[in-house]
Amino acid sequence: MTTSRFKKRPKMQGMYIQVVYAMCTLCVPTVLAADGIVVPSGQPVSFIEFISEEATDIVRFRFLTPEIGTSYQYTDVAGDFQVVCDELVMPALVEAAIEPTQIVLSMSAANIPFGEDDPDVLQFFEIFSLENGTCIWEEF
Repeated sequence: MTTSRFKKRPKMQGMYIQVVYAMCTLCVPTVLAADGIVVPSGQPVSFIEFISEEATDIVRFRFLTPEIGTSYQYTDVAGDFQVVCDELVMPALVEAAIEPTQIVLSMSAANIPFGEDDPDVLQFFEIFSLENGTCIWEEF
């Protein structure tokens, strides 16, 4: 589901845009995989997947956090979302020259396929927007 309808720098025309957009979305996992993920809660976090949605200009970053629901509850990890967005997601988006309208971050106790629901697997989600190169938490 990797697509390419994001505002990117610099503006280009035609088929060249499509190629560059596709290449940029492929860069994001490489940038994320290169960085260690250290969060305030101290929970183990690893990158699962980057998904971009063409029709909505939304990007999704999925993370595996196997100890949520056991050793860590939402209140323990809530601050981790902002740190992950600021210190990991933003640099990846800047590197790939992607400017989505919305960023959805998820933490999942198990790596289940995107879009599938498993009542036995706890997942937490937070939504951010971008403003002047900063992640802004969007309260539901």
